[in-house]
Amino acid sequence: MSKNNGPVSVVISTRKIDDEYLKHVEKMFSHPKTEILIYENDGVDSLTQIYNLGLKNSKNNIVVFMHDDLILETRNITPKIIKLFEKHPDYGIIGLAGTDNLISGMWWEDRKSMYGIVGHEHEGKRHVNKYSKDSFNEKLKDVVTLDGLFFMVHKDRIKKGFNEEFKNFHFYDISFCVENFLEGVKIGVTTKIMVTHKSIGMVNKQWEKNKLFFEALYGDKLPLSPTIPNQ
Repeated sequence: MSKNNGPVSVVISTRKIDDEYLKHVEKMFSHPKTEILIYENDGVDSLTQIYNLGLKNSKNNIVVFMHDDLILETRNITPKIIKLFEKHPDYGIIGLAGTDNLISGMWWEDRKSMYGIVGHEHEGKRHVNKYSKDSFNEKLKDVVTLDGLFFMVHKDRIKKGFNEEFKNFHFYDISFCVENFLEGVKIGVTTKIMVTHKSIGMVNKQWEKNKLFFEALYGDKLPLSPTIPNQ
């Protein structure tokens, strides 16, 4: 029997709360005591600010951060998340896609070092990006950073919160992961949870600005890899 069969907390930032979407999240997480912290934010606060608020306000040790445009394909998600952290007690952050070779602020720059499986929907067409051939089964793939569309955090195992120097909605994920990775927190990719992202990744001027800022902060640490000791 699971040592921890309790609920998890879910943190979502959205421009306008959609009750139907909230019902979808509740249904797919399944646990009747799932804590859903959904923050209505029309661009006033950065995602780093909202996510830090979620970390602070969440009642459960395990917190899921997810975008508001995801279709959750995996049912009964909560026990799967609990099991992942129980089976891998040395991991503090787990997500669905990431890289084990971070060269620059563009985490997907080295395509051969990307791992995970994520569905995408664009202009009415759905496709699945299999960044790596392996499904990992019950294992996790060690990475340096994750895509922020859906990731899970064990609050007792992380060392850093979200860096609020990163403004808007970009680099909240990569800065959070890298800062924790540099403090010795293990980060993994799982293929046990499937989602479909109802958008495709886009870069803009704010993304470019945050990329330059990230590389100014951590450029002397790059490249980063789980197999190479932290510089």
